[in-house]
Amino acid sequence: MAESPRGAGIHCLIVTPEATILDVVSRSVVLPLEDGQRGVGRSHAPFIGRLGAGEVRITTADGAEAGHRVFVDGGFVEVGHDVVTVITQRAVPAAKLDLAEARAALAEISGRPAVGADALKSKLRSQRAARELVRVAGRVR
Repeated sequence: MAESPRGAGIHCLIVTPEATILDVVSRSVVLPLEDGQRGVGRSHAPFIGRLGAGEVRITTADGAEAGHRVFVDGGFVEVGHDVVTVITQRAVPAAKLDLAEARAALAEISGRPAVGADALKSKLRSQRAARELVRVAGRVR
């Protein structure tokens, strides 16, 4: 992990197996961890966390959040030495989300039958992620 230059803020990377989705220097980052949201600022204590489904919000050095909101569906985050690295299977910039598609996906998941404990657990997790996707997509407009 590369160190952020001192005084430049927090270096934030969001990567998937296919691409680097975001690579910016920011003032702060808010992450959707499995057990709640967590904000990260300069000189934050190092940690590794498990991401839930939700929105990563990045505030740039000038205080703007526009264009720096990304929906992630699980994964991991590593914070250390003013660098935040998000590793996830799915990351979509909020501006590219479609509310109608997100609602349709939630309806499809909700209508799907689930038989057995494992299937029910998987369905509930998918529903939580779809609800977060709808929430984030609804904030875009």
